[in-house]
Amino acid sequence: MPRKKLPAPYDGMLAAYACALAAAPLAESSKATYLSRVRGFLAWTAEAAGGADRLADTGAAVCAARDYRRHLQDGRYAPATIDNVLAAVDDFCARRGLGVSGAVRARAQSSEASTSR
Repeated sequence: MPRKKLPAPYDGMLAAYACALAAAPLAESSKATYLSRVRGFLAWTAEAAGGADRLADTGAAVCAARDYRRHLQDGRYAPATIDNVLAAVDDFCARRGLGVSGAVRARAQSSEASTSR
């Protein structure tokens, strides 16, 4: 089944990210994985309240990444998967000049919870 086209401006964001990734010193499989994960993040962001404003500046991007992490956790994704998705989101944010999202990694969060018991 073909993927639904991302609405503007997300389609342009993904295209720009794909160009930036093409020049990155990463394995082709890593580039494809990052691109797929960022596409999922952008699709979710496009449907979330706030829209493109959620990626307008560093603070907004940090909130979007945090909310996306929560969305993945609610979807019962494994902590390692969530962390890998957030690594791609961080790379996307960094390449857009927003810095890293700073979203707490799921494995770090679960280890903090287990040590506080």
